[in-house]
Amino acid sequence: MSELADFVLNALRQAGGLVDPPAFDRYDVLLPDEVARRWHVPVYQRLTFAEAPQAGSDREPVTAIGYGHPLLETLVEEIRAEPACMQVFINSLRTDKRGLFSLARQALAFPNARLSEVPRQSEVVAVCHYARLNFKAALITDEKWEQLVSVVMDVQAGFAVPELVRLERLAQLEDEPAPGSHLPALVRWLPGQAPLSRLVLDTLLERAIDAALRELAAPLGALRRRAARYLELDRARLQEYYNEIIRDLKRRLDHLPQDQAQRRASLEDKLAATQAEREAKLADVEAKYRPRVELELINLQFIHQPKVLLPVHIGTRSTTVERTVVWDPLLHRIEPLACDVCGQSATRLMLCSGGHLAHEHCLSPEQCVDCKRVYCRLCSEQMSRCVVCERPVCVPSLNRCAKCGRATCREHVGLCHASAGLPARPSSTPAPEPAEDEASAHVAVPPQAAQPEVKERPALSKSKGKARQADKSARPIKRAPAKITPSKIEVYVEPGEPVVNAFVLTKGAKQLAARSWKLTGGAIVVSCLCELGYACPVDGRTLEPADPAGIEAQIKEQIDHLRRDYGIPTRRVLYYAFVRGVPKQVQRLTLPGEWKTRQAGS
Repeated sequence: MSELADFVLNALRQAGGLVDPPAFDRYDVLLPDEVARRWHVPVYQRLTFAEAPQAGSDREPVTAIGYGHPLLETLVEEIRAEPACMQVFINSLRTDKRGLFSLARQALAFPNARLSEVPRQSEVVAVCHYARLNFKAALITDEKWEQLVSVVMDVQAGFAVPELVRLERLAQLEDEPAPGSHLPALVRWLPGQAPLSRLVLDTLLERAIDAALRELAAPLGALRRRAARYLELDRARLQEYYNEIIRDLKRRLDHLPQDQAQRRASLEDKLAATQAEREAKLADVEAKYRPRVELELINLQFIHQPKVLLPVHIGTRSTTVERTVVWDPLLHRIEPLACDVCGQSATRLMLCSGGHLAHEHCLSPEQCVDCKRVYCRLCSEQMSRCVVCERPVCVPSLNRCAKCGRATCREHVGLCHASAGLPARPSSTPAPEPAEDEASAHVAVPPQAAQPEVKERPALSKSKGKARQADKSARPIKRAPAKITPSKIEVYVEPGEPVVNAFVLTKGAKQLAARSWKLTGGAIVVSCLCELGYACPVDGRTLEPADPAGIEAQIKEQIDHLRRDYGIPTRRVLYYAFVRGVPKQVQRLTLPGEWKTRQAGS
């Protein structure tokens, strides 16, 4: 049954009507006399919602209900006249879920940060909320198309959940909560606000409108293409019509004798009026075919559902934030987190130096030239520029002169007033650093500890011995004895982009190190977060990719280097691939075609 049929039949039942489906896609409806008089419809009707109902041998006529039908308009107007907000409860769910931290490590990715447990915190059950907002959408050009759009918003997280639009098919909705219900969960994106506060509802309405517009993008695109074709035809018709009139007036002016001034002035006035009328008609036809969307909120439904919550820490060497991992027992998944910049959900987020989780495209495109900090768009005030070289420098790394008050980067300290009291302009501005991959470029480094320069060792002849290799990353790294013994390595091949992430874990699933390889710009850039910190010689290195046939062996060799560094046996290296967004363990490392196509085209 379609959404339209659900809406109409439920409205008829709510008005006191009896609905009996005698045959496929046909419904017998018997309305109360008072309701039939108020709606100006027969007491008994036979309805169908099929787009092209087939003619049958029915004695009674069949009324086809579609968008724009008078009965549907009457139902919508009557429902709008009364408050239609309601709340339902989802009670029959198992909430005895444990091991959320391990599931969160598999479902969520933080390329420049690590996920860790909060001491003395465990899983708790709390009642979370959804808000389902039903809109009447009108797509308008020279015609008007209407449809119903339903958006389900996660009240605690603040983003849309498209998977729950058909909520009735996933769970049984009840009118009363279960006995001994749990406490309500806090609104994480607006701290201190109650789930049903006016501020939360107003902001959710704005975000729901954005989600509805995204859902309408496809039909609006088709409507825009249709309108563009008709606009082109009408513009051509108008241009041809008025251009012919203008050519005739100009021809008459050219052949008119000079001594007939009054006649010439009249023709010139007609010419000016015709040109003005042409422009007005063209503006009218453009306004006629300009697509626009009108959204009108019809009703609102609140859904109460228990979920399992676990506080976790997400941190780098300089920044740590606390977030809440949520297990949804209805959808059987770890919920994605929300981007602090755009509010959209994501399972892969970066941690900016200002303490915000953000999509990679929501980060500032510039990073500090001194400390390599990267901020998101919410922290734009944390980025400044050196007055000498005009390169980006974050506020904590600025070197402010006590004499002139100007700020410079670390390289140009003292040059802020070296040219007759003005900043010196170096003859050759240092070239910008080579673009690193996003995973390594967004790793925050303390400003007091500069990244040491790693020099390449030249290749040695065979007489020097094959044990010494040219690539420094191929040699074992000297590490201090670890207090916690490494247990295994989990390798994840990211979908949709050429990135491989490897995590060194203990028996308790605690992360000791994270290393990633990303193919970008015809090179493989390596980033590493380990106990060596900024002194790790592997972090930031660039490797030349092998040919498409050997690229998997090259990445496998890099993973073997990491395995040998921590003394982990080969059988304890586990490989995972994402299938429909969920990591599944596989037998061996398999890189998607993007690794080979990008490498081949670079």
